[in-house]
Formats: sequence, C-alpha cells, structure tokens
Amino acid sequence: MLCVHSMSRAVRYYPEQPALSLGQSTLTFSQLHDRVKRLATELNAAGFKKGDRLAILLPNAPEYIELVYACSWLGVIAVPINVRLSIPEIDHVLADCSPRGIVRHSTLPQPKTHLSWEIVLDRDGLIGGNGLCPDARYDPDAVLALIYTGGTTGRPKGVMLTHSNILSDVNNFNYWMRYREGGVYLHAAPIFHIADFPAMFAAPMFGASQVTLARFQPGTFCEIVAKERVNYTILVPTMINFLTQFAESNPHDLTSLEMLAYGGSPMAPQLIRKTRELLPRTQLMQIYGLSETGFLTASRMENIPTTS
Repeated sequence: MLCVHSMSRAVRYYPEQPALSLGQSTLTFSQLHDRVKRLATELNAAGFKKGDRLAILLPNAPEYIELVYACSWLGVIAVPINVRLSIPEIDHVLADCSPRGIVRHSTLPQPKTHLSWEIVLDRDGLIGGNGLCPDARYDPDAVLALIYTGGTTGRPKGVMLTHSNILSDVNNFNYWMRYREGGVYLHAAPIFHIADFPAMFAAPMFGASQVTLARFQPGTFCEIVAKERVNYTILVPTMINFLTQFAESNPHDLTSLEMLAYGGSPMAPQLIRKTRELLPRTQLMQIYGLSETGFLTASRMENIPTTS
C-alpha cells in the first residue's frame, strides 16, 4: 500500500527529481522505482511471500531504504534491528520474529542464529532480478514492519506496524516537517528507530529527496548538510550537544537546515540556546512518541532568549 501512496506517487508527479543520494551520484524517483522493482523481483524469486519476515541489520544506507521499499511492495514484513545490540540480544530478536532471511553488514555483530537466506551487504551487494515482478500489494491492514522497543522494562518487544499505521505517521510527519518538492531529508538518527523510520515514506510523497548518514559524527554531519543542502533532519539531544561543541571551532554552512526535530530525552534550556545561536534560522521541534504509536504528539519550540 505504501508503495502506491509514497514511491509510486513520486514517480507519477516527480519522476526526474532527485530521490536518493548514493554518495557520488543521485537516483531520480524513476531510477529508484526501477531498482526497487528489480529487488522485489529477486526477493520474490527467492521465495519471499506476503507475511514473511526479512531482518535488516544494517547501518543507515541507501540500500536500507531500498530494502524496506521492496518489502512494502511484496507485503513482506521488514524487521529493522538495532545495530547497538549484542549478539545474544540480536539472537533473541531473530528467535522472536522468525525471519525467512536477513540482510546484514559485516562490521556489525554476526548473530549465531542460522537462517537459510542471508546477504552480507558489503560482501555480496544487493541483488536485483530481471524476471516477472508481482504487482505492488495494496492492503492497509497488512503489517509493514516489526519495530522492536528499547526494552527498558524487559526484553525488547516487537511492535506490529501496519501500512496504515505508517501512513498516519507520514501525515503527522508532514504536518510538522512541511516537506516540499526539491527538499532534502537527512537520515542522521538510526532508521531502525520509530522516530526516523516513517521518514523514508514521507519524503517521496511530497517530492523530497533523502540522504543517509551511516554513523553520526558531528564533522561528517556538517559536511553532508553543507554539501547536500539538507533541509530536514532528526537528532537526539546528545547528538545536538556534540554538534554545537564541534561547530564552535569548526564552522560549516548549515544555513540550509529549516527544521531540526529532536526527541528521546529532554533538552536543557542552555543547549537550546546554544543551538539557536548556531542555527538561528532553523526551527527546533520537540517530538514524542512510542514504537506503538509513532508520532503521538509534537510541539514546535518557541524562541528561547539567548541570554540568561
């Protein structure tokens, strides 16, 4: 369903607009659609059917987004796994969700659980078939993803999010972010987290392109924002603190940033003031939600005086 409302809509209205940065090159929405279709074709040929689960243990990357799109095309349930988990914790998630296969990266912990279908992204690359691809499924009540909670009150629990759940999140996302044609969203927060996951469907719906940051480092973040002219992103307060400290002695052109959302923990008034000084033209937005609900609520921050 989300393929129809998100990527397919983008192909219809913005076919030649930038869609996804590959680092040295950029895919248009038409090119991205073709790549996702080939990937869905190969997953289908490998035996993945509606309701099967595909575990994804990857850092933020363009391939991550393509995989989730291909899953949504086929009705396969994507299972994003927290890259900070230990091997026993990853094995617990795999035992709990019983995936048909996994796509992982060799730099991350290798689970001991054996699965019959496995792709190591940096060794094997992403697959792409040329056979017959089934039509994109349209089922609002089908489960799109299993997002695992932080496990603060016990072991992480898999939360079933349907296509219509994420579509509601997309609506909330755009209400606050105000995506537009030609805008650029940066996945700086981990895609496996509910705060960032819906953005991969929200951006295309309104003709905005996407950029990924594999691992947050303030210097790399600043370079990407300046190079790609990033307009929207989400960080946690710890990231923002590192960013303000770095930028004090390492100036970069961050004037393209229009909206900086943050959540996960409170942000001290002093840090808000420092962020206002660093990004005086950027709207700060505090967000709150649960894995079960997505964006439960969000509130724009009013200007806080820069002097105490």
